[in-house]
Amino acid sequence: MTQKGLIAPDHLEVQYCGFVSWHYGIAVFMPRNSQEGYETSENAFYLLQALMRYYFGKVSGVYEGNKNELIGGDSLSLASALVDDYLANGLYVRRKKHYSLNYGRTDWKRTISRHTPFPSGNSHVYLSFESSCTRYVSESETARIHARVIKEISRQYGVLLFGQERLFDERLETLPEPNGDFDTQVSELDRELTQIYSDRDIQLINMLKRFIQKSSETEGYELLVGTRAFHNVWEGMLDNCLPNKIDINNRLPVPYYLQDEHYHEVAGKGQRTDTVIASKDNKKWAVIDAKYYKAASAESAPGWPDLVKQFFYKTAAEEICGVDVTVTLHFIFPGTEHNLLKAKVGVRGQRKIAIEKFVSVEQYGEIQCHYCDPVNLIRKYVNSKKLYINDGSDITGQIFCSY
Repeated sequence: MTQKGLIAPDHLEVQYCGFVSWHYGIAVFMPRNSQEGYETSENAFYLLQALMRYYFGKVSGVYEGNKNELIGGDSLSLASALVDDYLANGLYVRRKKHYSLNYGRTDWKRTISRHTPFPSGNSHVYLSFESSCTRYVSESETARIHARVIKEISRQYGVLLFGQERLFDERLETLPEPNGDFDTQVSELDRELTQIYSDRDIQLINMLKRFIQKSSETEGYELLVGTRAFHNVWEGMLDNCLPNKIDINNRLPVPYYLQDEHYHEVAGKGQRTDTVIASKDNKKWAVIDAKYYKAASAESAPGWPDLVKQFFYKTAAEEICGVDVTVTLHFIFPGTEHNLLKAKVGVRGQRKIAIEKFVSVEQYGEIQCHYCDPVNLIRKYVNSKKLYINDGSDITGQIFCSY
């Protein structure tokens, strides 16, 4: 992991979330504060589906090189496309056109050019017909390469793509292994490309070539799919799954700069909240900041910049919501242990002090702290469901009952 850049020299903890292949199989790095359980394979499947939905839905999400992007995204996208094609169309078959006489579909152009008709009344009769039929050859070397690639994807990704340990298909198991090494197989695919015209076949063979070439570059097959910036995924999943969202960003104040006796608006650099949700009667607004922090204690919680940002969001939201709406601030951390309850600004020097003796700076207000089970959120996100109070994920209940 250090060689692949997943662990930086200054890291005290692993910040990677995803999958790494090793000699025992696949190591799964779940989001921080995930509960340990017995459904590792199922949780791994849902984690991969969440990463695919989040990153593949972004314009530039699968291209590697940026620390905020999906590592191994291109390989995952290729493997997923090959599996989808196989499940839809089966193994590759070579289509060969066979020409014959009086068998199959009549080829009138060839018949007229090669045979002499005999007169019969007012018309002509051909005693022999040029015909053709298409034969499908499924024992080709390309089919063997296709079968080996699908078996390798099944072995490599297994439960991550299929939701089960292996994709069993008797046809895959009975087909012999292809000949030669990676280079030989790529050469065979190049030859096959010169003999086919179907768009689907051309696309499939090009994907097979890419998969083999990638495998050759990594000296074999390995699985490395994940991100060092899961906080982006955390924010995206919560924003997608929290119900009753309202968009206030286009109504928030924006900065202006004075130049040449005119103030110039910079709307692109204005305030942008993570998520704002409203109660059913629209009398309560909750400004939510999804924070991918450990939050096991005050030392592992957000710092002053995050608090100040929330305080300003409240001020801005209160300017546009009207006097009948109450605005509150909230952090949502990953986990099931509710270690931190709220954040307030207080007079310096109080250290650890009882609630009744705490001296706060009231003009800053407070931020309520909540926790959401990462595994439950991932499943909701993958299945396009919301975090409603009646399904045990009571985030909205916590938020609106904390007033």
